[in-house]
Amino acid sequence: MRKTWNAILALTLSLTICSNMCSGMTVRQLGTYSNADKEKVTYRITKESNQQINMNNKPESPYWFPNELLEWNPSDEKNLSLYQSNIPLKERVTKSKLTPVNKTQQKDFQVAALSIMNASTSGNAPHGLNKFDANTFSYWQYIDKLVYWGGSAGEGLIVPPSADVIDSAHTNGVPVLGTVFFPMTEHGGQIKWLDDFLVKDANGHFPMVNKLIEAANVLGFDGWFINQETQGTYDAPLTKKHAQLMKEFVYEFKNKAKDSLTLFWYDSMTEDGRIQWQNALTNQNSCYLTGKNGEKGADNMFLNFWWSGSSLLANSKQKAESLGINPYNLFAGIDVQANGVNTRVNWNSFSKNNVPYTSLGLYCPSWAYFSAENLNDFEQKENRLWVNEKGDPSKVSTVSSSEWHGISTYAIEKTTIDSLPFITNFNLGNGYNYFIAGKKVSLSDWNNRSMADIMPTYRWCLTQEGSNSLNPSFDYDNAYYGGNSINLYGTMEKNRHSEITLYSAYLPIKENTTATVSAMATLETQLSLILKLEDGSTEQIKGDNTINSDWTNITFDLSSLKGKTITSIGLDFCQNTKTETVQLNIGRLALENKTETSIDPVQSASITDCEFDDEGLYAGIMLDWEKCKNADFYEIYKVYEDGSKSFLGSTTASAHYIHGLEREQNETISTFEIIPVNKYLNRGKGTTVSINWPNISAPKADFKVSKTLAAPGELVHFTSLCSKNTETIKWTFEGADITSSNEENPSVTYSKEGIYTVSVTAQNKEGSDKKTITGMIQIKKAAKGTLPILSKGKATTASGYVNSNEAPRFAVDGNLQTKWCATGPAPHDITIDLGHEQLIAEVYMAHAEKGNESPDMNTMWYTIETSNDGKTFELVKEVKKNTEKETLDTFKPVKARYVKVTAIKPTQGADTAVRIYEIQVQGLNQ
Repeated sequence: MRKTWNAILALTLSLTICSNMCSGMTVRQLGTYSNADKEKVTYRITKESNQQINMNNKPESPYWFPNELLEWNPSDEKNLSLYQSNIPLKERVTKSKLTPVNKTQQKDFQVAALSIMNASTSGNAPHGLNKFDANTFSYWQYIDKLVYWGGSAGEGLIVPPSADVIDSAHTNGVPVLGTVFFPMTEHGGQIKWLDDFLVKDANGHFPMVNKLIEAANVLGFDGWFINQETQGTYDAPLTKKHAQLMKEFVYEFKNKAKDSLTLFWYDSMTEDGRIQWQNALTNQNSCYLTGKNGEKGADNMFLNFWWSGSSLLANSKQKAESLGINPYNLFAGIDVQANGVNTRVNWNSFSKNNVPYTSLGLYCPSWAYFSAENLNDFEQKENRLWVNEKGDPSKVSTVSSSEWHGISTYAIEKTTIDSLPFITNFNLGNGYNYFIAGKKVSLSDWNNRSMADIMPTYRWCLTQEGSNSLNPSFDYDNAYYGGNSINLYGTMEKNRHSEITLYSAYLPIKENTTATVSAMATLETQLSLILKLEDGSTEQIKGDNTINSDWTNITFDLSSLKGKTITSIGLDFCQNTKTETVQLNIGRLALENKTETSIDPVQSASITDCEFDDEGLYAGIMLDWEKCKNADFYEIYKVYEDGSKSFLGSTTASAHYIHGLEREQNETISTFEIIPVNKYLNRGKGTTVSINWPNISAPKADFKVSKTLAAPGELVHFTSLCSKNTETIKWTFEGADITSSNEENPSVTYSKEGIYTVSVTAQNKEGSDKKTITGMIQIKKAAKGTLPILSKGKATTASGYVNSNEAPRFAVDGNLQTKWCATGPAPHDITIDLGHEQLIAEVYMAHAEKGNESPDMNTMWYTIETSNDGKTFELVKEVKKNTEKETLDTFKPVKARYVKVTAIKPTQGADTAVRIYEIQVQGLNQ
């Protein structure tokens, strides 16, 4: 699936090719696209980016502890425009105008998804990065609300959705809620945080209400989900007063926010201040929805999961109606995080005669993404979860009453397609390449869910004649614009038709409305547009061209349908040459009354932040500019002296972060261009900004070694860590069988016992640098083979820990199922007492990922220190850029009793919780 092309290639986006030579690379002419000056552009295909580079100035979507949000001032956010949604919430077609595709769908029924859209609370780029991996959820048509699930004791409790998720949801008419999460005490929850959240001012009001409203309005999302599960401790318990304050908080929020923001309450804390899940609407929790005098509380309630096999939902419906609450404002929870579509549900407890008692709340439907082994698996799991076992929403599920029915069984497909233009490039929001006008302009992985299009409503509804057997899926290897297209692959019989219904709509046709499809096929194919109309009729309209092996734009004249309303959009394929296996790609669909609109030029562009790595070979660059009138998004390019360009990214924001840009050979200045683009793919006039790269002349020398305590005759491997501008390397090995080497990563042996010095010299034409470590290698007969673990079961102390189940002793118990975890501000340290002085040479550590947690939680920056008295410590190793789940750090052997590990930056992002599953101090027992 992955690509390994490393050279900068070149590309033509037209049939005309010029043969310039630039820096030793062939450059081909890009055909004229519709930009401000109608200029011809020369592209260089952007090469793969270095996935291992992690720049420290990478922007990060915000999240807060309560006191942090109370002090938050949006004007202090230097990257605020990156964190804000740029796409307003689109209105959906009224459900009364929608037509169910199966007999069990209910129009009033709703679905809320509590989904992990990013793997952790911290470290999330607001508009993606040059990486492919992203939860590109695309079954928006089945949900009515998305709760951006997040929050942890080690990162933050109040989590607004990232801008790219808001944009993607809003494009599809789905409101997005941030999460307020007070975790259970055993997961690090503290009553202090709840007290901070519920503090009142001198006038008896809650400052936090204003801050939650401000955050939602400034960042552009649609409300909050409150999950209060902190039980407290004996010394600091949860009380009835907390519940009373929370009720007052909920009512004050709704009184101030009115209907502009949604408040969603989780069934956890009862009105008497206990964490006691009701799994229903009861007298114990209804107070959070409505007051005794009919006061308006939270808009919705998520009912806990344990209702299956009971009458709790039927009772909840009756209770809601008695209180004047719409039962479909209650969401019966189903936890699919662990088992997905293998989750057993008693659907008879959920509905009667296929009519649900309440709406449905899915906890972690993101299971489909996080459990997927590959892209195909992700696509299949999402389809089975949201549609049904038949993979066709028009067909009724026939599985048993306890098996997963699929959401299309109950939820009607919603749509925002109600006005012109409607244009989609079938972008999911990520890709392994980037395409413009059907031609590949970049080999670099990318994700930006803000760029996601409206995907097909029906997945998948096909009617096929004869032996036709086209199978639809998403294609990541070919696209018209962006990263994806729809692929249909299978057999087509001569003169037999295959029809696919793609979109639900309520779209009026005007006098000059046209439709255009961009498609390609391995066999010449006839394409027709299939439109179902509000009056019940179906129109099949032939295109003005046939599909062939190149991207073909096919236009359909809709003038004869003026005044009518489209209710569904589909395509019909037929080939009349021979029966054969065929692959078709649909890259773009546009229904429009195209009018020429000028796009304002980009103005006030600047570089607001620029950081280089230690060697000056990679840069993290923040660009900023004013929004352009009539621009729907922007393309970012690197511009070369000869006028050629390489594509770096696209965004809906008026800011863009270039992550880990690699410096090219002899490059001193890099220039970037920002170009405004509208939905028709017309381009306006761009502007350029530049950076100066730092002077990197003399190299830097460094190295690491596989083991520093070895037996005579054992092979010892040395690895150069010299800077990349090093031209030659020279090693010196005192006492080794080979005393010098010019290899980059040599291996040597030592025949005699002793203590030996190692040095490495890095040199280029600008100078040299030498690193020498005296006594780096000790050769002892007793060190033969694997060094013994000296730390297992030894006494430990730490700066802190979450609870007794994650105490420091679990870091040295030899069990990778347990861990030491500490929350709060970093650094965190743990000290191991070996009992007496030992000869120590290396430390193995198992980080978060080794315990099946996110790689983003692996310890990035840590130190290892040793001591003989437990008071005065000496640094033996510092690691600043670790990303791995396991580390083995070797160092000059030292005699010590105590070993201290300090996590300075405990994760890859801003999460300040340390998670260490095992520490093994290795050496010789003295």
